[in-house]
Amino acid sequence: MANFFHTLTFRLTLWYALIFTISSVAILVFVYLMIAKSAEQRIDQLLHSEVKEFKELYRSRGVESIGSEFSREAEIDGTDRIFFRLLSSGGKELAASSLQAWQDIGINRSSMARVTKDNMVFDSIPRSDQPSEARVVYAKAGEDAILQIGYRPQEEEKFLGEYRQVGGLAVLIGLGLAATIGWLMARGALVGVEQVRQTALSIGEGDLSRRVIVRKTGDEIDHLADTFNTMLDRIHALVTELKEVTNNIAHDLRSPITRIRGIAETALTGKETIETYREMAGIVIEESDRLVGIINTMLQIAEADSGLMRLTKKKLDLVQLVQDAYELFQPIAEDKGIALKVTLPTKPVIIFGDSGRLQRVMANLIDNAVKYTLNGGTIHLSAKVESFHAILLVVDTGMGIKGEDLPHIFEPFYRCDRSRTTPGNGLGLSLARAFVAANDGEISVASSLENGTTVTVRLPMSS
Repeated sequence: MANFFHTLTFRLTLWYALIFTISSVAILVFVYLMIAKSAEQRIDQLLHSEVKEFKELYRSRGVESIGSEFSREAEIDGTDRIFFRLLSSGGKELAASSLQAWQDIGINRSSMARVTKDNMVFDSIPRSDQPSEARVVYAKAGEDAILQIGYRPQEEEKFLGEYRQVGGLAVLIGLGLAATIGWLMARGALVGVEQVRQTALSIGEGDLSRRVIVRKTGDEIDHLADTFNTMLDRIHALVTELKEVTNNIAHDLRSPITRIRGIAETALTGKETIETYREMAGIVIEESDRLVGIINTMLQIAEADSGLMRLTKKKLDLVQLVQDAYELFQPIAEDKGIALKVTLPTKPVIIFGDSGRLQRVMANLIDNAVKYTLNGGTIHLSAKVESFHAILLVVDTGMGIKGEDLPHIFEPFYRCDRSRTTPGNGLGLSLARAFVAANDGEISVASSLENGTTVTVRLPMSS
C-alpha cells in the first residue's frame, strides 16, 4: 500500500483532483462574489428609490405626515427588515418607524457630515445578532433634515447561505468523482508504460524476443511503444551481428594463432637446421603481420563508424586518383591474365576528401575485382559526374555474388561461400564503406551469379 502512494498513477490522480478542486472552488467563489455584488447593487437601488420617494414626501407634506408613512412602509416590508428615520442636521430624531429590531444601529456622524444635496452616503454595518450586514444610507431630505434608511438583506443572505452549502457539497462530490475518473484515466494511460517496463525487465533477463503490444491508438504511449520496439529490433540485430562478428573473429584469428603456436612448439621440441628455424621465423612474422593487419583494420572501421576518425580533407582530382590506381594494379592484373581498362573524363573531377582513405577504398575495390575475376576476364574502371556528384565505377566480369549474399557483403568478416577458398578476411568492403561514409559519400554493389559485379561510389563534388 505504501508503494501505491509513490506511483505515477497516484500522483496523476492527486493532480487531477487538486486541479478540479481548485478550479471548482475558484468558479464557485467568483459566482458567489458576483451574486453578492449584484444583490448589493439591487439593495442600493432599492434604498435610492426609497430616498427619492421620501424626499418628495417630506418636501410636500412635512414632518407630520412623513412619520406615519415611515410606519406604514416599514409594516409592509417588515420592521425587522427595514427602518426609516428622519434626523436633524445635529443628529436629533425627528420621525422614525419602529426601531425595536434595530437597537444596535446608531447614527454615524461621520457619514452624516459627508452627505450633500446631490450625494448620498452608504454604510455596511455588521450586526451582533444577525449573520448579515445591514445596508444603511444617509441622504439630504431638506436643508436641516437627513434621511436614514436601513435594510437587512434577509432573503439575499438566505440564498447566499444555501448557495454556500450546495456549492460545498458539490465540490466534495466533484472531488470524489474527479479522483475516481482521474485514477481510471491515469491507469488507462499508463498501461502502455507498464507494458514497456515489463518488457524491459524481460529484456534484462535475456529474452530479446519480447516486444511491447502497440494498441494502434495513435497517442504518445503508442509512439513510445513503437519507438521502444524499434530500439529492441535494433538491439537484437546488433547482438546478432556481434555474435556473428565474434564467431568470425574467432575463426580468422584462430588459424594464424594456431600456426604460430605449432611452429613455436616445433622449435622448442625439435632439432631442426638453422635454415628451417629461419623459415619458421618467417612464417611467424607473416602470421603476426596478418593478425596485426586484421586488428588494425577492425580499429579503423570502428573509428570511422563512430565519427572519431581524423581526416585530412582537401580538394582532390578523382580522375588522377583513378589513374594512379590503374597504373598500380595494371601489372598485377596482367600477371593474372585480366584486362584492366580505364575510361576517364578529359577534365578534372574535383572532390573534397581524404586522399589516403580514398586511395585505400580504390585499392580494396580493385583488389577484390582482381581476386574474383578469372583468367581472361575484364575489369573496367571509370569516373564521371552526375547530379553534382562524382561517380566511381569498378565493373568486373568475375564470378558474381548470390542475391541472398548481397545484403550482407558490407558486414565485417562476411564472406560468400564461393569466396571462402580465396585469401582474405572479409574486411575489405566493410573498410571501404566506412571510409566512403567518412568522406560523406555512398557505396553500393550490384551483382548476379556468373555475370560479374559493379561497385558504385558516389562522392560529393567540391564547391
